[in-house]
Amino acid sequence: MPIQDSESLSRPSNLRAELNGFPWLTAGVLYTLSWGWSLLRPNTLYWDDWAFIFNQPKSYLNEIFVDTGLPPWRAVIDQELIAFGYWTIPVLTFLMFFSVGVFLWLILQDTKLFSNSQINFLVLIFILLPINHSRIALVLFGYSTSYFLFFFGWTLIVRNRSIATFVLAIVLFFWSFMTHSFMFFYLLPVAHFTIKYFKVKKSLLRDYRLIAELLILLAIPVVYFVLRRLFWYPKPEWIGYHSFRASGVITGLQYFLVGLFVSGVIAYLAWKTTRQMRSSIVLITGWALFAFGLFPYFAGGRFRSWLEVFSFRSDWGGRHIMLTPLGAGLILLSFRDLIPVNLQKIASRAAISLCVSVNIFFGTQFYLDALKKDELVTLLSNAASEDKIDQNSEIVFIDETKLFNGRWSTYRDPELINKLFLAKVSAKSISGKVTCSELPQGLELRLKSDKSYLSALSSRDLGLYLEINNC
Repeated sequence: MPIQDSESLSRPSNLRAELNGFPWLTAGVLYTLSWGWSLLRPNTLYWDDWAFIFNQPKSYLNEIFVDTGLPPWRAVIDQELIAFGYWTIPVLTFLMFFSVGVFLWLILQDTKLFSNSQINFLVLIFILLPINHSRIALVLFGYSTSYFLFFFGWTLIVRNRSIATFVLAIVLFFWSFMTHSFMFFYLLPVAHFTIKYFKVKKSLLRDYRLIAELLILLAIPVVYFVLRRLFWYPKPEWIGYHSFRASGVITGLQYFLVGLFVSGVIAYLAWKTTRQMRSSIVLITGWALFAFGLFPYFAGGRFRSWLEVFSFRSDWGGRHIMLTPLGAGLILLSFRDLIPVNLQKIASRAAISLCVSVNIFFGTQFYLDALKKDELVTLLSNAASEDKIDQNSEIVFIDETKLFNGRWSTYRDPELINKLFLAKVSAKSISGKVTCSELPQGLELRLKSDKSYLSALSSRDLGLYLEINNC
C-alpha cells in the first residue's frame, strides 16, 4: 500500500498556511538591499564572460562546458537567455536564489525540528549570508540553476508523495548534477526522505514502492557518472578539472575533523554551562554540513588553505562556498540560542544586519566595477588618440584601483583584450599577468584613481586615469 498519511492528504491547505508564515516583507526587503545591486547594471559582463560569451557564437559557451566534462544541456538555456539579452540572467539569478530560501522554509517546516522563529532566522541567514557574489557572472548561471533545481527537488520529495512529483524531483536532481558538487550534498535530501517515510511506515521492507523510490534515488548519481563516462567525458586537456586530488581530499578531511573537534569541545562546554543539549547538537550538525559543503572543492584542489574559505578578497572563488549557507545558519542559530533569551532578538538583528551591511558593500563594489569597465574603454580610446598606444605596443596592465572591483577581482586577459576591441585600439598584446621585468620592451599602463570609495559611489565618477610609461 502506498503511504497516504493525513499530512499528505491535506497538503495544499498546509502549504498555503505555512507560506503565509514566511517572512515575505522582511526577507524581500533585506534580500533586495543585499543582492539587488546586480540589477542596476544587468548587462555588464564579468570575468570569463569576456572569454566565453562576448563576441562568440551562440553555441560556444555550451561547447566549452561539454569539453570540460559537463553534460550537453549545461548551457543550453543559458545561451538562449544570453541571445535574448544579458539582463535576463541577473534577473533570473536574483529570483532563483530568493526562491531557494522559500524552498528551505518548506523543507525546515517539514522536519518539525525547529520553531517558527528559528526557521525565520535560519532562512534569513541562508539568503543573506555574504557569499557567492560570483553568481553575478553570466557564465556561472549553471551554478545558480543547479542550486535552484536541487532545493526544488528536495522540497518536492519530502512534501508530496505522488508518483508524478517523485519523477519530477528525480529529473530536477539529475539536472542539478551538472554542478558536480551537488552529488555530495545530495545525501541530505535522500536522508531526509528516508527518515521521514521510515517513521511513517515502520514496516519499511514491506513497502515495495518506497524501496523502489529509495533505490532510484540512490541510483541516479551512479547513472549520471556512467552516462558522463560514455557520452560527455572531458577532453584530454580538461580531465583534471573535475578530478579529485589526494592532497585535496586529505586537506578536506583535516578541515572537517579539526572543525568537528573544536565544535564538539564548544558544544560540550556549552552543555555543561547551560544544559542545552539541543543547541550543542545543532552546533555540531551545522559544522558537519558546513564542512561537507566545502569538501568537494577541497578535494578538487580549489582551496590551497583553510583561510581561503573566509577570504574577504575572494576574486571569483565565491562559487566554491555556495553550499555552506545551511551549515553556517545552523552554527549561528546554535550560538544565538545559547545566549540568554532576552538577548536573542538583539543577537539575531545584529547577525542579519552585519550580513546585509557586508552585502551592500560588495554590491556597491560590483556596481562601481560595472562603471569602471566603461570608463576604462574611454581611457584606452583617449590614450590611442593621443598616440600613446600603437599597434606595436605590448601593454603591461597594472590595476591600482581594485577597490572598485567586485570582491577585489582581477581583470583577466580576455577582458583586457576585448576592452581594446571596444575602444577600437590596435595593440600587439595586453596582459595583466606580466610585469615590466618580464617584458622589458613593453608599455606599462597603470590604472589609478584620484577618488575615494565613497566619493566615487556618490558621484558615479571613479576619477580614473592612466599613467603610461615605457618599461
